[in-house]
Amino acid sequence: MKFEKEIIEGVQVIKPYGRIDSNTSHEFEEILNREIEPGRDVEIDFREAVYISSSGLRCLLGLRKRLGDDASIVFTHVNDVIMDVFEMTGFTDLFEVVRMDMNNPDTRVIFFDIDGTLLSHKSGSVPESTVRAIKKLQARGIKAVIATGRDLVEMEKLPLQGIKFDGYLTLNGNICLDENKKMFAGNEIAPDEVEVLVNIFKAGRIPFVLIGEKQRYINYVDDVVIQTQMSTHGTIPDIGEYHGEKIYQCLAFVNKEIRQKLDDLLDKCVITSWNDTGIDIIAKTGGKDAGIQKFLDREHITRSQTMAFGDGENDMAMLRFAGIGVAMGNGSDLLKRKADYVTASVDDDGIEKALLHFGLIEE
Repeated sequence: MKFEKEIIEGVQVIKPYGRIDSNTSHEFEEILNREIEPGRDVEIDFREAVYISSSGLRCLLGLRKRLGDDASIVFTHVNDVIMDVFEMTGFTDLFEVVRMDMNNPDTRVIFFDIDGTLLSHKSGSVPESTVRAIKKLQARGIKAVIATGRDLVEMEKLPLQGIKFDGYLTLNGNICLDENKKMFAGNEIAPDEVEVLVNIFKAGRIPFVLIGEKQRYINYVDDVVIQTQMSTHGTIPDIGEYHGEKIYQCLAFVNKEIRQKLDDLLDKCVITSWNDTGIDIIAKTGGKDAGIQKFLDREHITRSQTMAFGDGENDMAMLRFAGIGVAMGNGSDLLKRKADYVTASVDDDGIEKALLHFGLIEE
């Protein structure tokens, strides 16, 4: 039996291929027992699975029993045939199940990354086609929500063409704001991990940024910081000191070698790259997907009713979490391989073309 496994922002993702029945269930059970570690959340991605029989269902029940309540188990990209099985057997009551319906999506909210997705790095602006498409979405009652690694202060300095969004998930979903930019949920880094991060900040060996709810500050600025921020239309934080406030995200301007050292060092954080020399550091319990879930809980919307657009590594979990994940044509090769759909680039009206493809807007 063929399968793939990867870890995405702390979640163990298993993707089985083909039929899971009496001929393959023994191997499937071995895979689940061998590859899935207790205590970590699990996603089983059924997009390449064709069918599951009672033998396969028993494997999933065994996994649930083995993991207990210490980890969540989610089934994603479930086709109509397997969904019928899950509904008939009551698995939809036992597990969180996200249907795959790319032909006729029941989309109620769409989440948009900013840099390289809404905002073109070439033109430094949002294409007119994107502005037009978002207004059409909202006229149909479909919400448009930003999901960005930037904080609110920096985001508000960007030329977003005056678009009024229905929500703002900033700092990679770790600060969630409503349509009036009022915070309704947050996910701070654990205080004991913050102690280590503050020591890195104070040591001053690498350019390091601490970000709270209303402030962000850097320990020092060098050429790497300046060049990185210029390449992404970012602004440089003021040099400042830490005074004990809650920290929701950190930035570091480092090469791949230093990034790996930070990855190995930090037990309660995950790291994603947004540039060759720019990384985000957030709590393992956070991420754009976690922020999206908080928004969905607030609005009483299900995962299957969502779509997300992104272009970079820090959009991976968001695209996998959404009912339909769309990668921009200018996105990373890895993201495009993992997305449900790849559209044109931001400069080639990619957002509008994808929304037309899925029938969510009209010409």
